[in-house]
Amino acid sequence: MSVLFFSAGESSGDLHGANLIEALREADGRLEFEGLGGGKMSAAGMRLLEDVAGRGIMGFWEVLKSFGWIRRVFLETVRRLEELRPACLVVIDYPGFNIRLARAARGLGIPVVYYVSPQVWAWKKGRIHTIARLVDKMLVILPFEEALYRSVGVDCAYVGHPLLDQVARFRPSGLFKGDCVIGLLPGSREQEISRLMGTLVDVARGIREAHPGARFVAPCVDVGREAQIRGLAGGFDLETVVGQTYEVLSGSRFCLVASGTATLETAIFGVPMVIVYRTAPLNYWIARHVVKIEHIGLVNILAGREIVPEFIQGRATAGEILPHALELIDETPRRKQMVDDLRALRAGLGEAGASRRAAQEVLAVVRGVRHG
Repeated sequence: MSVLFFSAGESSGDLHGANLIEALREADGRLEFEGLGGGKMSAAGMRLLEDVAGRGIMGFWEVLKSFGWIRRVFLETVRRLEELRPACLVVIDYPGFNIRLARAARGLGIPVVYYVSPQVWAWKKGRIHTIARLVDKMLVILPFEEALYRSVGVDCAYVGHPLLDQVARFRPSGLFKGDCVIGLLPGSREQEISRLMGTLVDVARGIREAHPGARFVAPCVDVGREAQIRGLAGGFDLETVVGQTYEVLSGSRFCLVASGTATLETAIFGVPMVIVYRTAPLNYWIARHVVKIEHIGLVNILAGREIVPEFIQGRATAGEILPHALELIDETPRRKQMVDDLRALRAGLGEAGASRRAAQEVLAVVRGVRHG
């Protein structure tokens, strides 16, 4: 019986990892799964050694503060790989940890599949050559990444975006249909919520003045984040729901969204939005010097231009955001243009089935089949 070892370190990686595990179990019921990730991967049938995704560590400063814990988890994981000798190591994004783990696995003769590429096209571009030496297969989820990896000799396959699988399975209940619903999505990590929620609530107050009947809803990843969001909302009349992000998006007219995977989810549902991002000053100073892309929102990166306004750091204020929000809520030419742009972006992502295609690629590595 083959054991596959997984490593994911963020909530999005936990989601994609869970979907991949489910697809692998469907393809081969004899497989077993073990590794690092989060609650979704555990629920999908993986023996969870450490809830790394649940820690939600992000940013240079936060990594430094958690270095001792990260180092302990890494060393224990390497020891487990030595003991278990899995048929394959599947690492999902989270490059600071996973590239080092891939190097350790390579030294042990364990095949490595990298699912969901680090943003080598944005910063630390030299990492692509390191990845080329360490992985047996790279599985990418953005259309332009395949040619990038193949150009440096990496065995790479574009499998499509796994969020499309998730959306395809979703069946809306209509819980938020019929009202002017405004979604507040401040992120899944404690740090980003604490930095953004106050601003989002201030914008929501301004929207309510213009639209007294608006209904404000914040989807939360778990009850802990829900308690945090409700606390930061103060006396503002904000509804919160746990684990119902797509339900909220399916009924929203407009969303305030933290930069990250949620921007692409909102785009797939065709909901006009603004992107908001604020981090610790040290993180931002470092990022400005190493990130080499014009936009931070994945929606804008994929479009190759700014189709959704971004409010970053000092511009992430209610005064800056509110006029744009009101223009996108009302029936305006700008709203119509964004809806059209989001529809085109969704079409460019292709069809659902990324998890199934990725599972076949993983199985090919496990069985020793090589693809060009």
